[in-house]
Amino acid sequence: MKKNLLLGLCVFSISFCSLSQKTTDSFIDWTNKTVDSLLFFNDTVSSYQLKPKARGGATLFSVKEKELQPKGETYGYAMNSIDGRYYTVAEHKDKYGYDYKLITYSIEGDNDTEILVSQMNSYRQGMLIDALVLEMNFTFETEYSARYTVNDSIVKIDRYEINGILYAEDGDIIDTKAIPDTVIYRSIYKIRDGQFIKLSERQLR
Repeated sequence: MKKNLLLGLCVFSISFCSLSQKTTDSFIDWTNKTVDSLLFFNDTVSSYQLKPKARGGATLFSVKEKELQPKGETYGYAMNSIDGRYYTVAEHKDKYGYDYKLITYSIEGDNDTEILVSQMNSYRQGMLIDALVLEMNFTFETEYSARYTVNDSIVKIDRYEINGILYAEDGDIIDTKAIPDTVIYRSIYKIRDGQFIKLSERQLR
């Protein structure tokens, strides 16, 4: 009887646990690995997507969240969620009353593909302040991805652009390169009063 009661309590607790991480520590410690464990690659849309268990906890974008153009590299794409929702991977509330969310959602890419977006939003008393794109993971001839860290009040983003396709003079694809061309751009932002302030941008290689 006691064993069955404990088992029931465990099931009850698990069923109401969110997959997202909520912290009230003195600083934020997020990386792309925080999101990676929730993803799988969908060949149909040639993109990473959230696993089904994560999609159930998705939230509708508010009018303000949809209207605010996020900072960071968007490659010219309209940052509109395909289903109008986002999933909160992690949350952090600091001692000054600012709330930060690490979210992910999918937007439309080229030729019926999708693009997975990882983004950081800031709020105060429930009101959106700012947003910053951390990664857009997709392939359209060139592979685009990023490695990022959010640590304390500094955001570092390394954006990778990898091109392994060999073109003819007329632009047709004829083969793949033995060693892909890789370009890396590093962006650094400072988090101050809920704002993401760009400190630097440079090409690493």
